[in-house]
Amino acid sequence: MATLLDIEPAMRLAIREAEAQGAGDCEAYVSLTLESEVSIENNDLKQAKSQQAGVIGVRVFVDGALGFYSVNSLEREKVKEAAARAVRMARVSPKDRFNLMPKKRKVARVRGIYDRNAEGFGARDAAKYAAEMLHVARGADGRVSVDSGNFTAALATQAVGNSNGVMLSEKLSAFSWSIMGMAIDGADVSSFDVQSGSTHSVKGIDVAPAAREFSQTVVNSLGAKKMDSNLSGATMILTPAAAAELVEEVVSYSVNSDSVQKKSSRFAGRLGKKVASPLLTVVDDPTDPAGLAAASFDREGVPHRRNTVIEKGVLKKFLYNTYTAAKGGVSSTGNASGSTSSPPSVSTTNFVVAPGRPSFDALVAETKQGVMVSRFSGNVNPVNGDFSGVVKGGRLIRNGELGHAVREVMVAGNVFECLENLTGVSRERKAIYSSILPYMRFEGVSFTGG
Repeated sequence: MATLLDIEPAMRLAIREAEAQGAGDCEAYVSLTLESEVSIENNDLKQAKSQQAGVIGVRVFVDGALGFYSVNSLEREKVKEAAARAVRMARVSPKDRFNLMPKKRKVARVRGIYDRNAEGFGARDAAKYAAEMLHVARGADGRVSVDSGNFTAALATQAVGNSNGVMLSEKLSAFSWSIMGMAIDGADVSSFDVQSGSTHSVKGIDVAPAAREFSQTVVNSLGAKKMDSNLSGATMILTPAAAAELVEEVVSYSVNSDSVQKKSSRFAGRLGKKVASPLLTVVDDPTDPAGLAAASFDREGVPHRRNTVIEKGVLKKFLYNTYTAAKGGVSSTGNASGSTSSPPSVSTTNFVVAPGRPSFDALVAETKQGVMVSRFSGNVNPVNGDFSGVVKGGRLIRNGELGHAVREVMVAGNVFECLENLTGVSRERKAIYSSILPYMRFEGVSFTGG
């Protein structure tokens, strides 16, 4: 009969087995998850589904060569097999002197990321919130049609241990929800929109704001008209969702040390220099429980910390894991990321843009001519910053007022140029999973009517 191990014994066994097989450095990363989801489809609830998983990934270095293997089981023999296979892979891999494991360090625990009440949260509770979201969205206006959506509740335990003495484990709870669809008024069909929300606690669950914003956005998109003329050098106001699609992707890529070291980042060689308007401050903050990426340590067991990457328009820092830090001759910023299915990479955690002073209404009131973009559908090149695509849920702005919805409008520009031409950041912000973003206003953007 197979012996199922607890988390720490499984990690210690993997490390011992890898060392016995000849590994110099060993790491075991374990993830246990229990997830329940209720989906919405065509204005109706669908059956709930639940899944439970336990996975261990084993990473080893043999004379500087990397080997990795993972198995979807914490059975003793499976864990030993993963360690042995990882060592065998390392023996046929190239050596790299920057392959290192982090040493044990004191970890400050992040509060507010685990709610014990989540342990009693069941499928019926998830269905109740999904039904509420559907009711609020459709009850606001009969023309609203919900194409899809979901409510997900997850409990997770993330743990990492290595041969340098790191042995950490942490529980997390997460609730997230989303709703997507359109409004239909006879032959008039609005743009699609999607809204979402998330929290770590049962008490923090509130699906109504997302449902109301979704309903309002799609209804406001009815009666969309083509623009009378093209707009060149106009103002663009991005909603938090659109800012995530355009701004966050490019900035995250550019401050990633892996991109910098591969010379594909536009920010390479620009530390301490101005890269954006003084209105822009960006923080990578895994200590903020408002974002779902909050945690006490990273994928390698390095303590998490708040990292300011852009401060008042000046590039302050790149984000590193242990490998890229060794390669760059610096310390890890605690940004090792990834799952149990692959070795650690580098990424942001909670991507946070600091709020500004004006309200969203004030940003609009100060705009002579432009377009508010609710969603962006198109291509964004994170290397050179070029973007082009279709405005979704757009509203024309004239003389400080939001006008009619627009359709068949293309937008094109360059994100890096937009960052320098940022003229407004709202005080209102929205948490979108692991992003906390305001409304952002940019100048010098071109819009083309269909």
